[in-house]
Amino acid sequence: MKLLNRDEARKLDTLAMNTYGLPEAVLMENAGASVVALTEGDVSWKDARVVILCGSGNNGGDGFVTARYVSLAEADVVVFLMGDESHMSDASRLYYQVCEKMVIPVRKIKKAEEAQPFLDDADIIVDALIGIGLRQGVSGEKADLIDRANASRAVRIAVDIPSGLICDSGQAEGAVIHADYTVTMGTLKRAHILYPGNEYCGSVKVSPIGIPGGAADEFPAEWVTASDVKPLIPVRTRISHKGSNGYLGIIAGSQGMAGAGLLAAQGALYAGAGKISLFTPQSPAEELTGLLPEIMVRPASAYGEFRGENVVDILSGTDACDVLAIGPGLGRKQETQDFVCQVLEESEGPIIVDADALYAVAAKKFPLRSCGGRLILTPHVGEFARLTGKSAAEIEQHRIDMAASYARENQVILVLKGAPTVTAAPDGRIAVNSTGNPGMASGGMGDTLTGIIAALCGQGPDVWESAVLGVYLHGLAGDIQAERHTVGFTASDVARTVPTARERLLGAD
Repeated sequence: MKLLNRDEARKLDTLAMNTYGLPEAVLMENAGASVVALTEGDVSWKDARVVILCGSGNNGGDGFVTARYVSLAEADVVVFLMGDESHMSDASRLYYQVCEKMVIPVRKIKKAEEAQPFLDDADIIVDALIGIGLRQGVSGEKADLIDRANASRAVRIAVDIPSGLICDSGQAEGAVIHADYTVTMGTLKRAHILYPGNEYCGSVKVSPIGIPGGAADEFPAEWVTASDVKPLIPVRTRISHKGSNGYLGIIAGSQGMAGAGLLAAQGALYAGAGKISLFTPQSPAEELTGLLPEIMVRPASAYGEFRGENVVDILSGTDACDVLAIGPGLGRKQETQDFVCQVLEESEGPIIVDADALYAVAAKKFPLRSCGGRLILTPHVGEFARLTGKSAAEIEQHRIDMAASYARENQVILVLKGAPTVTAAPDGRIAVNSTGNPGMASGGMGDTLTGIIAALCGQGPDVWESAVLGVYLHGLAGDIQAERHTVGFTASDVARTVPTARERLLGAD
């Protein structure tokens, strides 16, 4: 499903009107009708006391239409209009007049306190006060009205987006409606899935409002669900063998950091890699040998870490590998940073770059474009801040756009981990992941993801598909774990659950 920012959402409406000939009034009619239709299984409209809060924009126009359908559902409805009537579009004015002709009470208010008695008695409040056009926090009487609505015991339903949310960033810079349900029009908006906006939206229901599905094809961001990634799962034939399912080389670990490489190898193993070699320095190799008998542990440095002098041997050892992963637990010594950059420069196949390898890329200002689009970088926000020179707070506010820009400028696949994880491609494609949960905020999860993506890349999907599918499966495995325990499961637990996630995804409709 497409995920739009404010300007894209407005452009979609314009396309619907100009390209497909759908009048604005028709779109508004469908929007208002869907508020009742999509929530009637969750709330009881008949005989309910309903308050609809409308502004003077098109969001308010949707509210006027909703009022008519609420009335037809035999509810007791009153509409409060706060805003300058001269700003109404022709379509909004039309439906305002329809309400008047149907004798649906529309009360024009300037003070929030005027609505208080009705809010106190309401069973349902419909929020059509402010739409997606908001650029800064709400203040004054509208903020007071929002606060009073939030204090009511009523069920709150937001039209398109909870009033007070900033559409593109999901930020809540002032008063914001705390919705139990949000009925959004056309497709999802960024504020519905970005934190903290997703905390205000409640259950989000999408109404196409009659806009043809192909109208949104030009917009780059996708909200990735099971139906999107199910076709990407590599399916084995009866004549498959370990060699046909990818030989993965993992370059990881240093003295005291043996576990990171093992976690990446576990992720790869349970994601179906045909063969896995873990290249690691001598001391961690001694710790890891035999812990997972399916993993070939290859001592690759006599020191406690990798150094530039190990590059020739590593490249020789990994020459037969279909895919490389580099970074977990490598350490940050200068010699190791030089080693990482040489491996990236001289290797030819796809490489997943994570953790300390990302530190080396940032510290050495490694020219990523020279690698020809074969790198998948998997930073968390802190690592991405180091790569970009931006603050973590700025990245969180603009994570989709920053990920897309970085991928395009550096010609890499970028997996910006977090809530939600954003995967971006050099050609502008953006995939925003829908799986994962707060229980996954623990050590080693990123190492496991690195192994999963690398394993998939060796089984047939290209680098983009492997990244998108790997992120989804990793999050789904975490969600399956969270069904048992919301907190306290480990990266190893998630790795072992990947086969179950894969089976569940194959069985999804």
